[in-house]
This record gives sequence, C-alpha cells and structure tokens, in this order.
Amino acid sequence: MERVRLPPTGDHDWLLPSAVDDRTRPMFDLWRLTRNDHARRLYDALKRAGITATRMYEYVAPLDTVKAGREPPAGVVVAPRPPDSLRAEACPALPERRDDETILVASADDGSGEEVLGYLFVSPTPTVHVHPLESDLSFDGAYIRRVFVHPHARNRGVATALVARALELATEWRMETVHALVALDNRPSQWVFEANGFERRRVHGYLRLFGYRRRDVTPA
Repeated sequence: MERVRLPPTGDHDWLLPSAVDDRTRPMFDLWRLTRNDHARRLYDALKRAGITATRMYEYVAPLDTVKAGREPPAGVVVAPRPPDSLRAEACPALPERRDDETILVASADDGSGEEVLGYLFVSPTPTVHVHPLESDLSFDGAYIRRVFVHPHARNRGVATALVARALELATEWRMETVHALVALDNRPSQWVFEANGFERRRVHGYLRLFGYRRRDVTPA
C-alpha cells in the first residue's frame, strides 16, 4: 500500500493553511504538489472508477496534559453556533453536519456586519463514519473534523484557535481525549493540530482497487 501514490483526501479541509510561522516550514512544501484542485479532480475521477488509496494519521490530544490553547487573533470570536444561524456560502460543509456535532465558528465584525472566517465540527460521539476510509471508526473521546478557514483569513491563527476552543469544549463534555484524522500529505492541518498539543498515534490505511479492499492500522 505504501507504493500507491494517489493524491489522498482527508477529513480536514485539504486547502487549510498552516497557523504556524512560515519560518518553521521547509523551503519547499511537497504537500502543495498533491493538495490542489488538479490533484483533487484526479483523485475524484479515480475514485469514481473504483480506485482509491488513503493513508491518514490519527492525532490524539490527552486533555489532562494539553496546555491551554491559544487565544483567537485580535477581533476574532470563536464560539458554538446553531446551524440555522449560518449561511451555506459561509459554511459549505453545513449539509453534511450530523445532529450530534457542534459547529464552532470563528467570526469577526468590522462594523459593517459579521463575517464568518472559519469553522469546524466536533462531537462527543465515539463512533463516526470516515468517508476517506469508507468505514466506521470508534474513538475513546471527542472527534474533530472539517476544519476550514476561508482563504482571505488564513495564516492568522484562526484554525489553531478553532481547534483550541474544541479542546475546551471536549473538557466541558468530560472527555479524556480528543481525536482527529489527517491525510499524510496534509501538512497544513498537521501543523494546526500539533500546535495544539496533538500527537500522532496511529496510521490508518485504506486501498480499494475495483473489487479488492485492504485496510490496516499501524503505529505512527
């Protein structure tokens, strides 16, 4: 399975930028070769033809050891929002939200009205369906997915603040851990979770080649 090099997707928006200072990044970001519109269209076309390959890190944050998260950028508010308070264009993933999921929204008001900068879904449900892996997975804690920041609001720490608020919410739910799945080539999302104290625990692999299917879980 390691030899399969199709551009994978993830359970976190594949255009999400890093909230980490550019000086911490390598000179050349290899993830940019696979996480773009052309690669996504190729991946979707192959999937429709019966071919898909995905490898994802399972990130875990133990809430008893994770330090307090970062504050939102100046002028930005991160808070839970009811679904009916959001417009579809501000939250494109809204139609796929499950009833048990809380929407955390980062917003700002410049005086002319509120603007949604980004959002994520978080739930205390132990079993969820992970579309890239085409299977149900169970976690011993809360689960974060669909982290997204609108392009004009990126590189300001919005994503990091959203994940930090999700950790606080999981603590209020009396969870012991928080989990997330991120594709191996999605370095921007990995940076965001690592900045919030998440650690790589396992690698989930999935290959579907027409009628053949293979799944594996290995230590990270």
